[in-house]
Amino acid sequence: MSDVTPMVKAEQVYKSFGALEVLKGIDLEVARGEVMCLIGASGSGKSTFLRLINHLEKLDAGRLSVDGELVGYREQSNKLYELKDKEICSQRAQIGMVFQRFNLFPHLSVRDNITIGPVKVKGQSVANARDRAAALLERVGLSEKIDAFPSQLSGGQQQRVAIARALAMDPKLMLFDEPTSALDPELVGEVLDVMRKLADEGMTMVVVTHEMGFAREVGDSLVFMDDGQIMEKGNPREILANPQNERLRSFLSKVL
Repeated sequence: MSDVTPMVKAEQVYKSFGALEVLKGIDLEVARGEVMCLIGASGSGKSTFLRLINHLEKLDAGRLSVDGELVGYREQSNKLYELKDKEICSQRAQIGMVFQRFNLFPHLSVRDNITIGPVKVKGQSVANARDRAAALLERVGLSEKIDAFPSQLSGGQQQRVAIARALAMDPKLMLFDEPTSALDPELVGEVLDVMRKLADEGMTMVVVTHEMGFAREVGDSLVFMDDGQIMEKGNPREILANPQNERLRSFLSKVL
């Protein structure tokens, strides 16, 4: 796709769970190489939006595309048809996701947690996947933990392994769903440092976060969501210094 094609484009995205309307017509674009931070109170729809981007949830209306390609659907005669599981998996393999809870396989070593995706999903040779795992662990500062198991790691170390695991699939886009909120405060910095490096390297990232310092320093754009809608978006430094929306002012007074 051309450089002007947005990496993520959401058009009038709606999502409900039963009678609860969680997203109410989201319009949003994320450019290539952009770091977009989503902020807002719990229940505002941030995590649901993130999960829609890689079709972990299905949208009810609107359209979502990544790199110019509809996510989870194909369009025919102005109607959307859901893709087959294999096609959805192929799309999802290009989108890395790091969750609040690290979701590592407890019975696998760090190395095997990182190599399982490239070998099983992308058909890489075990030798190549192992070399890449070693390089990625060096990148996130955990070379010495390559043979450890998740239970032997701190929360911050587990989250850095989860980031390495996502990067092993060579994604074009990284999604982070509150990656530091389950961590002890002293471990937050080591995860944010890895994310800063990724941003410096030009990775396109959408980050749901409560870390306002990270949003201010690293984010290219900031989106404040409330009650399933985008209330304010723009330059993080400007928005955090001078919020225009009353709900955003109230939210920031509690978290800053």
